[in-house]
Amino acid sequence: MAEVPADGAGDNTAWDGVDVAPLVQLAQNQLSDILRVIPDSKTLFIDPTLAGPLGLMADLAALRQRGVERMFWMEETPASVTAVRIHAPTKHLLYLCRPDTKWLRTILAHFTADKAEGEVQNVYTVAFVPHRTEPCVQFLRMHQCLDALQIFDLGLEFSVLSHDVLSLEDPSAWPRTFLKGDHTSLFHAAQALITLQRMWGLFPRIVGKGDMANRMCDVLVRQRQEALVSDEDPAALKTPAPNIDALIVLDRMVDLATPLLTQLTYEGLIDEVMGMSSGFLEVDASWVGAAQSAGTGAHRKIRLDGNQDALFDSIRDDNFAVVGEKLHAAAKQLNSDYEGRHQANTVQELRAFVNRLGTLQSGHSSLRLHTCITEHLLKTTNTDHFHFLLEVQQNLVAGAPMAPLLQAIDELVDLGAPLLDLLRLACLASYIHGGLKATWLDSFRTTIVHAFGSECLPHLIALERMQILYPSPSSSVKTPRASKFTHVLKPLRLIDDDVNESAPSDIGYVFSGYAPLSVRLVQTICQHEQILREQQKDPHVYPQAARIAGWHGVDETVLQLPGANFDFIPTGMNEAPPIADDKIRTTVIFFVGGVTYAEIAALRLMSRQQRTRRFLIATTSLINGNKMLKDLSV
Repeated sequence: MAEVPADGAGDNTAWDGVDVAPLVQLAQNQLSDILRVIPDSKTLFIDPTLAGPLGLMADLAALRQRGVERMFWMEETPASVTAVRIHAPTKHLLYLCRPDTKWLRTILAHFTADKAEGEVQNVYTVAFVPHRTEPCVQFLRMHQCLDALQIFDLGLEFSVLSHDVLSLEDPSAWPRTFLKGDHTSLFHAAQALITLQRMWGLFPRIVGKGDMANRMCDVLVRQRQEALVSDEDPAALKTPAPNIDALIVLDRMVDLATPLLTQLTYEGLIDEVMGMSSGFLEVDASWVGAAQSAGTGAHRKIRLDGNQDALFDSIRDDNFAVVGEKLHAAAKQLNSDYEGRHQANTVQELRAFVNRLGTLQSGHSSLRLHTCITEHLLKTTNTDHFHFLLEVQQNLVAGAPMAPLLQAIDELVDLGAPLLDLLRLACLASYIHGGLKATWLDSFRTTIVHAFGSECLPHLIALERMQILYPSPSSSVKTPRASKFTHVLKPLRLIDDDVNESAPSDIGYVFSGYAPLSVRLVQTICQHEQILREQQKDPHVYPQAARIAGWHGVDETVLQLPGANFDFIPTGMNEAPPIADDKIRTTVIFFVGGVTYAEIAALRLMSRQQRTRRFLIATTSLINGNKMLKDLSV
């Protein structure tokens, strides 16, 4: 077992949309309830996939106050190993994990080793997140240890990543739902959305697209009906939320192009190059002032939090092309502020400067961190390989002829490009054009297996099974192509050749000219084009939000994108006055299968473009193209 290092937890502040702070308190209360079950000192074993959510709600000091003496990451036990001896400092052992078989084997191995010595020495308690499953219970019963364990459910649902971003932090939702056909994640997502409605009131309208999005909403409707029967006070699930006008649900298969492209916003590029998890990032220790660690290769985990770091908040959604200029401006301003000490001629002026010194020092630390991150990212973005990838990607989404683009992918193969770069380009080409020429695809797969080994075969099989990387139907077969991407390029204005990266007015800035298809669909549903037309009359006046239009009047080509279209008002809802035109309303956007930081940035731009609508983004997890492909195997 690897011992868990100490990590801090950040706070989230309110905004002028719905207040998400109660969700943080709810999660903290649920964790406290589980820890109070064992009043004595305890050793905590944690499923590594829960590190992020736990780090957002409690720090090491808070856990120690509740009797946690030591913490360890759980490690997967091979099926061939039946017993693993552990050396815990306490008698009471508490496991926090998802109900996956691999963690059940680990718990069983610990218990078996303990039991082999005669009388069981430790007391075993397991808290399953978000709850136990029947297969999990059957596994424990079959191995005759069910009665020896205390089992609880730790119903962690949404983690608050930002004031406008909620995530279930369920990285398995994408492969489980779309590859394996397991709808457990849809059930958990619906439960989490029911919790939001208990807090804020019923979503007065639900609009969406995608087969899995539609199935999740079916589960949501059924769970609400069951709650109305079983709840003692179901009023919250009958009364419309006074500050929310709609829930919009999209699933990842509706728009695969966006995550396959390289994100070009600052936060998105950090995720692409360095990898983020629940807002946490591992950096060189010297970047955060640990001078003694410089040059030793030591790393430190930090949280990138816009509420605690004003500089990060000001650049996180910017196109990376303008970040260097903004950091330079921040450095000049900080230097000017420090120089203010020379103008402090009186005791009062000196005291005022000293009072500001903490803020200036914090700003200096932030500037150093983001300068180091930017320099690290430039090592990637300044390469010929990176620019070649972007050029091929941009040409693919613009609908350029395929033959030269496939030739470019072949060139990258010959140059020894990384596997994930090659797969992302091939999948993007396949998705956009409804499959690839069979002869080219066979040659590509053969070359990939020769170059990277048979380990990539499960991924290639999974990608074909999901109709992501697959041969196009022959001309003699009368089957419609799955992708309609090229058909909506013009109706949805997905390409903007005149994008302004410094002062963007259109969401296409997040990919330097490509507007995420998913967010264009949200714009369509919310009549955002009408908002932009009104603002063009007077750029200094932010118009009020337009009403939710749903799919009414939408171009037929858009409706033919893969996946179901749905738009309904929940039945049995009490009458409520409409939201006043001058009152801020929140529109909740839920992504089944994951959302990218680029899409979040685009939705934030839309929030800034209107006076009375804010977008609250919720999702199963945060993804990028690499994470998406890595998680697929059969």
